[in-house]
Amino acid sequence: MAEAKRRAKRAVPPRNVNTLLIEEAFATWLPPAVGAVILGATMLLDALGLIAEPIAALSAVFALLILGISTALGSLLRDAHPRLGPVALAGVALAWIIVFALPFSLRLFPGPPVATTSLEAKPANPVLPIGEGRFDLVLDAHLPPATEHQTRQLHYALTLTDGAGQSQHYDGELGDQWQTRRLGRRGTAPVHLEHLSATHEVDYPAGGTVRLDDVAVSGIPEASVAASFYHRRVPGLLWLLGGGILLGIAALTFDLWWDPQRTPTAALLTATATGAVVVFCSSAAGHPGLRQVFGSTIVGGIAGVPTIGIVAWLVRRFPALRRIAPGRAT
Repeated sequence: MAEAKRRAKRAVPPRNVNTLLIEEAFATWLPPAVGAVILGATMLLDALGLIAEPIAALSAVFALLILGISTALGSLLRDAHPRLGPVALAGVALAWIIVFALPFSLRLFPGPPVATTSLEAKPANPVLPIGEGRFDLVLDAHLPPATEHQTRQLHYALTLTDGAGQSQHYDGELGDQWQTRRLGRRGTAPVHLEHLSATHEVDYPAGGTVRLDDVAVSGIPEASVAASFYHRRVPGLLWLLGGGILLGIAALTFDLWWDPQRTPTAALLTATATGAVVVFCSSAAGHPGLRQVFGSTIVGGIAGVPTIGIVAWLVRRFPALRRIAPGRAT
């Protein structure tokens, strides 16, 4: 009898130490380290001008998403009684990253323009065949070299008339400015801020053509503005909000199913990512980059975290939800 027990004990191999180390790495430091390395390398390469701004912005998006999901994934992997295995959790995390990275990529890479022209007051204003649908009108300013550090503002105004005679007016300001930024206690340094592009949404031009009427550019001598039309590939605002709300509900359900008493990390991350997507995709920047990515993430967190936090608090008030996760302490 004792010999049989010893044989059975020897038949169960101990877990490989390397396997334990790999699982511990994925549950603790590896995902956030990968995200931090990608983010740091992206910011450095962008500052040195070694990568294009859209590529840098999309890389930062992936890095921030990895950093975000790692905060939720690590605690779930370390759970003593996990409801999903590591492979299933990794699949959920990968799908979450792809879903939220897609709108950013569509906004950053709009494809080739369908039409381009310069904004100039002409006797015969050009008629551009752009087709029917949703378009982004992107205006790019080209300023002459400045001889000194001074703020310059360029005002533009134009009217678009489609094939059915319907007109829409667009105007705004582009330019650059210099600011003084403090370095340390006594030092200062000039900072050059440029706002040389803007975008306006153009919906469903009848007849598939638009004509540029009443074009006016003023404020900076010898400056020029180019107008380009791009197919708008990003879904509309209502679709983004609706999809984000559904994903937020799914994430909150997942949190409550896993453990009703745990902080709803997945829902908080989803709400932040949804807010960032909405802010970024509705930005008026003609060519968004790193600054817009970081700004939209901050605004998304400020708006999304309190919202989903209040929703989670209200949901937990219903006694029926105490039975969502049987066997968990309530």
